[in-house]
Amino acid sequence: MNRTRQAVAVSLTLVATCICQPGLLAQSQAVSQTGNRVISGVLLNERTGQPIDDATVTLAEANERKLFDSVQTDAEGRFSFSNLSDGKYVLRASHRGYIAGAYEQHETGSFTAIVAGDGLDTTDLRFKLEPQCALYGTISDDSGDPVFNARVSLYRVDPASGTGRMVRVNSANSDGIGFYTISRLAPGSYYLAVAGSPWYATRRQVRDAHGIPIENLPRSPLDVAYTVTYYPDVTDASSASPITVTAGDRVQVNLTLHPVPAVHIVMQVPNPGPGQGLAMPQLRQDIFGNSEFVSLAGATMRSRDPRNPNAEITVELNGVPPGQYDALFMAPNGQPSRSMTLDASTDRLNLDPSIAVALAEISGKVAMAGAGALPSNLSLFFTSQLTGERLMARLAPDGSFHLQPVHPGSYEVTASAAGSPMAVTRLSATGGTVEGRLLKVGSEPVTVTAQVAESISSVSGFAKLDRSPVSGVLLVLVPANPASGQEDSRINQSDSDGSFEFEHVIAGAYIVVAIEDGWSLDWGRREVMEHYLAKGQRVVVPAHTKEINLKDPVEVQPK
Repeated sequence: MNRTRQAVAVSLTLVATCICQPGLLAQSQAVSQTGNRVISGVLLNERTGQPIDDATVTLAEANERKLFDSVQTDAEGRFSFSNLSDGKYVLRASHRGYIAGAYEQHETGSFTAIVAGDGLDTTDLRFKLEPQCALYGTISDDSGDPVFNARVSLYRVDPASGTGRMVRVNSANSDGIGFYTISRLAPGSYYLAVAGSPWYATRRQVRDAHGIPIENLPRSPLDVAYTVTYYPDVTDASSASPITVTAGDRVQVNLTLHPVPAVHIVMQVPNPGPGQGLAMPQLRQDIFGNSEFVSLAGATMRSRDPRNPNAEITVELNGVPPGQYDALFMAPNGQPSRSMTLDASTDRLNLDPSIAVALAEISGKVAMAGAGALPSNLSLFFTSQLTGERLMARLAPDGSFHLQPVHPGSYEVTASAAGSPMAVTRLSATGGTVEGRLLKVGSEPVTVTAQVAESISSVSGFAKLDRSPVSGVLLVLVPANPASGQEDSRINQSDSDGSFEFEHVIAGAYIVVAIEDGWSLDWGRREVMEHYLAKGQRVVVPAHTKEINLKDPVEVQPK
């Protein structure tokens, strides 16, 4: 079962109600069904194997998104739903202190739906929930003093991307004694990064009679900053180590920040004129492939000639930790308009904003293939091939759009309408270069012309091992053409009878692969999937075809 259905099941759970008599086995409430199927089982703690009592278990119809019932588990963790018709159902559970989820759900969001019918055993299910985890600890400097208001951020590999890309998943600030805690975490491996500023740092300047700072004075020994520090006490992200937490763990992680001489970044910017505010430049730093805003300890502004109201303004960014940064310069509307990279490795760095590269803007128009009407809520998405950042451009009723600012780089162009994927069938651009659905953007404005079509096809079949259906295995729909974009790869999970269905498939040629226990694979990377393609099931999805049922089962391969 794919993530789209899981999201619907989550929303249905929020409106569920339950009626339960204490001391009795939790049975389903009255339903409108008159079938004779039963779905029952026991809810267990993934870590200890002990039953979970008084948990909420819900049952929803998988295809029509209809919630049937909600029950509470009894003292032995048992639940039961009866009077069900043949069909496919979504089973979910939640309890305080546990990671809520569907039956056999994985971090990708995929799960196993329960199929009720002749010859299918849907009783005595063992439904497991993982206890939540937590990280906690103290942030101090090398003198042993606590660091107040340090930003503690957690990163991990994004399982939904299938590429091994890192994303920030949670964060917290240390309190007055340097303590932090990040709770309600799922088990897994995390990377920790801490940024902060010494409370005692001083950046006072001695000024002359005209109020202009006097240069070349000896710097204060307290003019210091903390560089971003990673676990275990390293300042290079490539040397960071993962922190592994298992179900129910509370892991203590203390970190020490080390003060280093701060960098002062000085630049001259045009005077905005009387009564006009000056948009301060921003610094961003790469942390595990994510462009993160740098919080600075302070900044000063002064006119080069206080007696001339039109004189250039000198901006000085204070308390900058040494490192590599992107400097963003703002337009009058407050949006970034130009950028430049800088190496802040000296005590004082003088920047020339005039050499900053202009950020691009992308505009254009989208039409429907066959000259039909565009669907409502249609959006174009531009996904960076470098960072994975996804920019969204909402379309006007006439199909036009405008997107800015856009950093130089390569972007994969996809479309979606109200959460349903659309096929980008044609893409051209002026001011940028196009290869397939990949758009390369420089500093010049880019005008895009695109054509889209509805993705109405579905591909269904069965996953089998030695002719026996297998539930809960990873299914990957891989484009047969290696030049296809990453967005064309899709994942799914086989249901309790071994069946699967990929929805909203774009027309084209594919290979369906089934992998046992393959959830840790970077399924979105072609070089990883090449190993499995030879034994996959090939399928061609013609345009305007709604359903394709694979005649032969997809053989499950070992990881």
